Amino acid sequence: MAKRDTSKTKDKIIEAAFDLFYNQGYQATTVDQVIEKSGVSRPTLYTHFSTKEDLCRAYLSERKTRDLTAFKEAMRRESNPRDRYLAVIREVGKALWSTEYRGCGFFNIISEVADPAHPLFREARRFVDDLRELIRDGVAELKASDPRYGKLDVDQVADSYYVLVGGAIMVSQEYREKWPVERAIRAIETLIES
Repeated sequence: MAKRDTSKTKDKIIEAAFDLFYNQGYQATTVDQVIEKSGVSRPTLYTHFSTKEDLCRAYLSERKTRDLTAFKEAMRRESNPRDRYLAVIREVGKALWSTEYRGCGFFNIISEVADPAHPLFREARRFVDDLRELIRDGVAELKASDPRYGKLDVDQVADSYYVLVGGAIMVSQEYREKWPVERAIRAIETLIES
């Protein structure tokens, strides 16, 4: 019973950090705010996370799980390889609109922690690498699905796709409008047109 309560407490802390780190940023969020939002005591928080950085790593890990699951589910819902190929950018659009254009939690951390050797930068970058691999898998599946896509350079298309995703996220965040994602969808479609 105590182990389950401990796990629930840890989850409650991570959930509070999830909201605060995403909406306020890592630097602007204080441990006191996490304590207040989670409803736990300072000793309880430090029992689970020895530093704010440890808590942020847990947040990034949870965010990675949620975000990659959402992208994979979006791809699985589609009935054909072309729509699975487009599922990532479409899911990005839905996420942006549902968060009022707050942007990407990983990009936000990377912009706050400028040192590529910093553990939080590296943790955020792991998500980026996994997302690029997911996009690459979608391109590879599309290429294998139909002879008309046989000449696609999988790596080049996947890299271009990822650059368009990153740009759409940033420009949507700047303008707080849907058009950047809509333009990115069209550009991603043209990557596979002969």
